[in-house]
Amino acid sequence: MDLLARTIIIAVAVIIILFIVYYALQNTVFQHVTQQQAASLVTADLQRTYPNALINVTNNTPSNYSGSWHIVASVVLNATSVCPSYFVYTFDYPQFGFVYRVDNTYTSNCVIYGLSSAKPFILSSFPVAITRAYTLGIPSVLSFVGSAGFGNTSAHANFFTLTSVQGSNYSNIWIVNYSSARENYTVYVLLSQLNGTLIKAFSVPNS
Repeated sequence: MDLLARTIIIAVAVIIILFIVYYALQNTVFQHVTQQQAASLVTADLQRTYPNALINVTNNTPSNYSGSWHIVASVVLNATSVCPSYFVYTFDYPQFGFVYRVDNTYTSNCVIYGLSSAKPFILSSFPVAITRAYTLGIPSVLSFVGSAGFGNTSAHANFFTLTSVQGSNYSNIWIVNYSSARENYTVYVLLSQLNGTLIKAFSVPNS
C-alpha cells in the first residue's frame, strides 16, 4: 500500500473517531447539564455581554435537541433611561452553546416595534411604557428631559390594575415618572394599558 492510500485511510479513521467522540459527548456531558445549570450559565453569559442590563429567564423547557434546554431570556438595557431597549433572546443550550436567536425586539432607540394605530396594542412591560410616554411628545415630559438632559433623567414605570391618583380612580394603567438630581420636581404620566393612550400628565414638587 502506497503512502497516499495510507494517508487517506488514516484521515478517514481520524474523522470517524472525531464523530464518535462528538456524539459520545452529546450523550454524556450534554445530558448532565441540568435545567437550573443551563439557565444559570446562559444568564451569566448574558451578564458578561451586557454588564448593566436587567436579565430574566422567562421560560426554560426541554429543547428539541436531546440533552439541551430551550431557554427564553429577556434583556433590558438602560432600564431607567428615557428610552430603554428591550429584547427577548432564545437559546438551545448546550447544543449551540451561547449562540442566541433574537426572538423579539420590543423597543430600541426610542422606537416601539409592533405599535400600530390599525390594531389594538397592549403595553405589557415597563420599558415599552417608558418609551411610549416619551414618544407621545407630551410637552411637560419634553420640557423636563430637555432641561435636565437626556442622560441625566431617570424614568420609572409601574402598572396598576386599580389605583387612585389626585382623587380619581383608574384601572389597568401605567404610571411613568421622570426625575433628575438637576430638577426640583417630578413629572408623572398616566397611560392606559390598551394602546398606551395618554390619560393625564402632571408635575409634583420634590419634598
